[in-house]
Amino acid sequence: MIIHEFGEEHERHLLFFQGSCEPWEEFSRAARLLGEQFHVMQVTPDGHDPAEGTDFISVEKTVDDAVAWLHDRGIRRLDAVYGLSFGGGMAIHMLASGKMTADRAIIDAGTAPYTYPRWICRLIGVRDYLMLKLARSSVRLMELSFPPERFARDPENAREEYEAIRRYLKTYSDRTIWNIFWSANNYAVPKTAPALSTRIQFWVGTDEWGSRFRDLKWAMRYLPQIELVRIPGMMHGEYVMMHPEAFARQALAFFTGADRR
Repeated sequence: MIIHEFGEEHERHLLFFQGSCEPWEEFSRAARLLGEQFHVMQVTPDGHDPAEGTDFISVEKTVDDAVAWLHDRGIRRLDAVYGLSFGGGMAIHMLASGKMTADRAIIDAGTAPYTYPRWICRLIGVRDYLMLKLARSSVRLMELSFPPERFARDPENAREEYEAIRRYLKTYSDRTIWNIFWSANNYAVPKTAPALSTRIQFWVGTDEWGSRFRDLKWAMRYLPQIELVRIPGMMHGEYVMMHPEAFARQALAFFTGADRR
C-alpha cells in the first residue's frame, strides 16, 4: 500500500480510497483539488502500483493498513473520508467496524457485500475475474465498456490512452484480480451497523443507476442515515476522474458544511 499526500499544511484530515483497475494518477487530480482545503491522504491499495510489486489481498487488510498508517502519525479521527466503488466499500467497512471515525463521508457508488449463498458468490466472482481478464486483452473491449468520448482525455488519440491502461491492467496478478472482485463484494461488516455520528452521502451517477441499484439499496438499509445524491449524466467513476473540478467543488461543499449554509 502507498499513500500519497496533498495539502499537508492543513489541519483537517481527509482519507481518500480510490477505485480499482485504474492507476492512482487518474484520481490524483481530484485529490489535489481537495488538498486545497484538506490534508488529503490518497490510498493506493496493494496490487495497484506496478512499482510496488505486491498483490491485493482484501478490503479489510487495506483498511487495517491505512488505519495503522494514520495512527503512526497521530491521527485518531478523520474530518472526512471518500471512497469510490470498492474504495466506497472500504469506507463502509472502516466506519461500521469502528476502526476509524469520521465527521463526514462520501460513498461514491460503493460496493456492498453480497447476501447470496457462498456458492453463488463464487460463481459471480469467477464471472468477474474472467471478464477483467478478457477486457484487458483488447482495447476494443475496453472502449465498449468505457466510451472514449467520455473517458479519454484526448478522444482523438484514445487508442494510445487505452493501450496504456491495458498495459497497466496486465501488471495485475491473477491473485490480485480475484481478490479485488471477491473482497469488494464479500467484505465483512457487523450484522447490524453501530450508531454512527458520521454524516454520510451515497453518490450514484444517473447513467450507472441500474448497475449500482443493489449496492445503493443495501447501503441505505444498512446505514439509514445515508443521504442519496444523484450525479446527473455520469457513469461509474466518470465524475471523479474526468470532471475533477466539478467533483471537488461538490465534495468540498459537503465536507466543509457549505452545502447547508
